[in-house]
Amino acid sequence: MESPLDAELLHIVRSRLLDDYPRQVSACLQALGDEEIWWRPNEQSNAVGNLVLHVAGSNRHYLEHVIGGGADVRNREAEFAARGGRSRLQIEDLYEDVTGIVGRVLDTLTPARLIETTERTGRTSSFARILLHVTHHNSVHIGQIVWITKMVRPRVIADLARTPPPPAR
Repeated sequence: MESPLDAELLHIVRSRLLDDYPRQVSACLQALGDEEIWWRPNEQSNAVGNLVLHVAGSNRHYLEHVIGGGADVRNREAEFAARGGRSRLQIEDLYEDVTGIVGRVLDTLTPARLIETTERTGRTSSFARILLHVTHHNSVHIGQIVWITKMVRPRVIADLARTPPPPAR
């Protein structure tokens, strides 16, 4: 039986993964140039480009593969090893494509399915647990993307939690 809390959780996850986070990533990418998305303060830090590749790879892995049952196509090491080679527009397109995949998988979920489990994470996990992991993981790394963008381009973006979506490109 569906509970109001199940429906609310699924609504929040959809809102974060399909609206809030993509809007924030897009605003940051639009504020940066091709070279700026690959800037890093030191070799132990990640560039915005790496973080977007990582979030996109993780989202695709957990939604398309773990929940959706699709093939596991992720190369996590490559997400962090990249030192350029893709333009800002290519990174933005990749993130938008993955957001579309995430949306299609979320469209298959109902509140009642949140208690379904899978072992594709390496341990038995419910879909609710996976979705909470994904939203928390996104929050951490998108916060880093916002911070780097504000550091590299002061005063270019405002408080992203309270601003409307950026204009379409």
